[in-house]
Amino acid sequence: MGNSDSHAAFVDGVKRLLVEDVTTDERDFWASLLSSPMSIEDIFEIIGPDHVRQLREKRPQNLQVFLRCIVMAMEDVCEASDEKGVLSAVHTTVANTTTRLLTRIVPFLLEDKEEGVVQDILWRPGGYQAPAEAEEASGDAEKVDACQEPVNEPANGGANGSSPAAAAPVVTASPSEASPKPPADGTPSGGAAAAAATPANLRVIGHDLLYHIGRYLFLPGYTVTPRTLMTGKDRGPIPTHRVDDRLVWKGGIGVSAHVSQMPAQAAFGRARCEVLRCVLACLSGPLFQSAEEYQEQPPRWLQRFTGGQVAYTATLFCSLMSSVFSYDPVGWGVPYGGLFSSQLEEDLVDVGLQVLCIVMDFDPRTDETTAPDAAGDNATGDSADGGNSVVQAKPDEDDKEYLVDNSTLQASSHGLGYRVSAQLEDLDPSKTALWGTTVRGKEEDGWLKVPDGLFLPMALQGKPVLTLRSSPEKKSKLRNVYRYMLQNIHKETEIDLVFGGIVRFLSTVHQANQTYLPNSRQSVGFYQEALVLLWHLLTLNPAFTRRVTDHLDTNQIVLPVLYLLQQAQNAPQLVGLLHTASFVLLVLSSERSFAVRLNEPYSGKIPLRIPTFQGCHADVVALTLYQVISDSLPRTSNDALVEMLLTVLCNISPYVKSFALESCLKLLGLVDRCARPSYLFRSAFTHHGLVFLVEMINNIVQYQFEGNSMLVYSVLRQKEVFEQLAALKLPPLGRRRRIARLGSGVSTPGADATGASKDGETMTPATSTSTPAGVDEEGAEDGDDGEWVATEEWLAGVKKKLPLQAISCLIEHMAPMIEGLCKQQDVTDQGEVLRFLRSTTMVGILPVPHPIVIRTYQASSYTAMWFTSYMWGVIFTRSQRMPLYDWKKIRLVVINQ
Repeated sequence: MGNSDSHAAFVDGVKRLLVEDVTTDERDFWASLLSSPMSIEDIFEIIGPDHVRQLREKRPQNLQVFLRCIVMAMEDVCEASDEKGVLSAVHTTVANTTTRLLTRIVPFLLEDKEEGVVQDILWRPGGYQAPAEAEEASGDAEKVDACQEPVNEPANGGANGSSPAAAAPVVTASPSEASPKPPADGTPSGGAAAAAATPANLRVIGHDLLYHIGRYLFLPGYTVTPRTLMTGKDRGPIPTHRVDDRLVWKGGIGVSAHVSQMPAQAAFGRARCEVLRCVLACLSGPLFQSAEEYQEQPPRWLQRFTGGQVAYTATLFCSLMSSVFSYDPVGWGVPYGGLFSSQLEEDLVDVGLQVLCIVMDFDPRTDETTAPDAAGDNATGDSADGGNSVVQAKPDEDDKEYLVDNSTLQASSHGLGYRVSAQLEDLDPSKTALWGTTVRGKEEDGWLKVPDGLFLPMALQGKPVLTLRSSPEKKSKLRNVYRYMLQNIHKETEIDLVFGGIVRFLSTVHQANQTYLPNSRQSVGFYQEALVLLWHLLTLNPAFTRRVTDHLDTNQIVLPVLYLLQQAQNAPQLVGLLHTASFVLLVLSSERSFAVRLNEPYSGKIPLRIPTFQGCHADVVALTLYQVISDSLPRTSNDALVEMLLTVLCNISPYVKSFALESCLKLLGLVDRCARPSYLFRSAFTHHGLVFLVEMINNIVQYQFEGNSMLVYSVLRQKEVFEQLAALKLPPLGRRRRIARLGSGVSTPGADATGASKDGETMTPATSTSTPAGVDEEGAEDGDDGEWVATEEWLAGVKKKLPLQAISCLIEHMAPMIEGLCKQQDVTDQGEVLRFLRSTTMVGILPVPHPIVIRTYQASSYTAMWFTSYMWGVIFTRSQRMPLYDWKKIRLVVINQ
C-alpha cells in the first residue's frame, strides 16, 4: 500500500510541476517527490520526453527549482554519509531517486544547445532569471560590486568538502562569464555560508550536479565500504587529481593490485551502475550536435567532467580501469564457466567501458599539451596546508612557468616530489607536482624555488624534468585529464593487466562461435568498446605500444581483431567495426616487433573463412585481408578501406620470412586485379593500392628472398603482369571516360558507425602517402561533365611511384634460367623449381636494397570526429533497452528506422 501511495504522490508531483509554479520552500512537496522509492522503469514511464520539454519551454523556473532541489537532496545524502559512514533507508532511496531523475531528465535538456534558458539554468552563476528579476538583480549587483570584496576563500563547509556551493566572486555585469575556479582539494569553491551571503546566490547548478555525481560514485554506505574510517575529520578533503586508496573499487591500475578487497555488496554494485549510466546521460551532448558544432563548441558537461574539477576524478579513472580489465568473462575456463560470473559485475564493466571510451574520445584542442594544470599553479591538487585554503602564495614578478615533464625520464611515479631544501633527500611527503602540470618559480643552481619556499629539482638522473614554457598565456583552458592519465600508464604490471583484459574480451566473440556444447561460451556485448579503448591506448600511450609489441604476444590480439574484421565485412550494421579493426591493424603493423612476431607458426583454430594452409601468423593476416580487400575492390565506396589494408600488408612485408603457397597465390592475384585498367584508371587515387602491392613484393624480394621461394616463383609465373605495368599506357580517351564514370558514384564510404544506419562522410586515416580526398593529383584533368580523367602527366607520375626495378631484375635474370631448367630436365613438378630457387641467390643481381618505408596512422580532426560518431552510435544502439534518447533529435549520426 505504501508503495502505491508513493507512486501516486510522485505522479501528482510531476503533474504539479507542469501546471503551477513551485518554490524551494515547499519542503513537504519536495520530500515526497524525491524520497519516493521509484524504480528506473517507473520514472521512465511517468516522465515522458514531452514532459521535460514542456517544463523546459513553458516553466523554466520550475525546472531550475527542480534541479536545485535535486542538488540539495544529493547534498543531504553526502552529509549523512560524511557524518555516520552509512546511509539510512530513506537516504538510500533519495540517492537512487535523484540519480534516476537526472538520468531521465538531462538528455532532453541537451537536445537544443542553442536554447539560452537551459544554458542559464545549468551554467550561469545564479541560474536563469526572468526579465523582471534580471533587471532587479542587476541593480542589486551594482550595489554589491561597489562595496564588497571578492570572496576567494571558502567557508568552513567548503573546506571539508561537505558543501558544494560555488564561489562568490565579485558580481559583474556579465556573471555568465565568471565561472568559479575550484580549490585544490576538488571541493567546489565556497560553502553554504558564502552562497547565502551572496545576493544572487552564484551557485552553478551544472557544477554542483557533476560534483555530487562524482561523490556518489565513492560515497560510503551507498557505493563503497571504505577500507579505513572516513567519518568526520578522518575523511579529509575531497581529492580530484589524487587517488584515494580507501575508496578505489579495485586495485591494479594506479593502486597496488594487492590493496585489500572491498567487501562485495550487490546493492553497491547496482548503485555504481546506475550512477555511471547517469554520467553517460550527462555526457551525451555530442549526440545532439552536428560534427561541426561539436568540434567548434563541445558540450560544457564534457568539458567540466574531463577538466579535472569533479570530485574523485583520479579515483574514478583508476577504479574503472582496474575493474574493467581485471574482469574475467570466461569464468573458470570450463564450459558454462561464465554462468558463475556475476551478471552485475559484467554490467558494471559494460557501462564502465562506455564511460572510459567517451572521456578518452574528447580531445580538446590545445597549443602545447592537454596535461592537467591541477588547480591553477598548485600542482598537487591539494593545498600546502592540507586543502583547507585556496589562498596561494603570490608569485614574484621574476618567476617563470615550467612544465613538469616526464617525457625524457619516463618515471613510473605519478609526479615529482617537492623538497624542503635544495637537497634530493630532503623530501616533503605531503606535496607532489604531478607530471604534465605547470609550476611557477625561480631557478637557483639547478633547483626551482616555488613561491611557498619549497624546491623542485630541474633534472633527475641527468635528465630534465622541468622545462620552461615560453608562452604560458597561450595555454588552452580546455583540458582532458583522463587522456593524460591514460598516456601516463607506464608500469609493466599495469600494462600487462590491460592487455590481458582486452585479449579476454575480444576472444570471447570467436570462442562463442566454436563450441561443441550449445551456449557453453558467451560473447561479451562490449567488444566494440574494448576495441575502441585499445585504439586509444595504442595512439595515446607510447609506453603501452612498446610494451605490447616488444614483450607481449601480439598474436593473441591480432587473431581476434582479424576475426572481428571478417565478421563485419558483409554486415552493414558493423561497418564501423570494420574500419576500427583496420585502424588497429594499421597502427600495430607500423611496429617492427609486431611484424617479426608474425613469423611464429600458426596452430590455432579460430573459425576464419580462409583456405587451409601450413604456415605462420603472417599467412593468417594475408589470407584474411585478401578476402576483405577482394570483396571491397569492386565498390568505390571502399577505396579508403582497401588502401588502409594494403598499407598493413606493405608494412609487415620486409619482416616476413616465408609466406605459404596459398598466401602467395592470393597476393599475386591482388596485383593482377589492381593492375587492370578498369581499376587503375577509375580515380586519381586507386593507384595507391597498386603501389603498396608492388612495394610489398619488392620488400620481400630485397630482404626475404631466401625464405620466400614460393612467392618468387609466383612472381615469375605472373611476369606478364609486371611487364605490362612497366609498359603501361593510357587507354583511348573514350574508354578512360567510361571507366572514370563507373568509379565516380561515391568517393568515400558511408560509414555506419553505430549499428543503426548512418549516412554521411566517413573519416579515413591520413597516411604518409595519402592524398586528401577531393584534391586531384598533378596531371589529372576534368572530362566534359566534370569527372576526373587520367592524362599522360598523371600516368608518368604513377610510374615514378611504382618500384619495379628490383622485380624487373628478378624476372630478367631468373625467368630464362627457370625456363631453361624446365626444358633441359623436363621438369613438371614445381617442387624441383622451388629447390632450384632456394639454392640460388640474387646477390649482385638486384639493385642496392632500398630503405624500408613504414607508414602509420597520422592523427587528424576528420578521423577523430569519425571515432566520436562511431562510439556514440554504438552507445545509442546499446542503450535503447529503455528509451534514454529520442532518436529523432540526434544529429551526430543519421539513424534510419
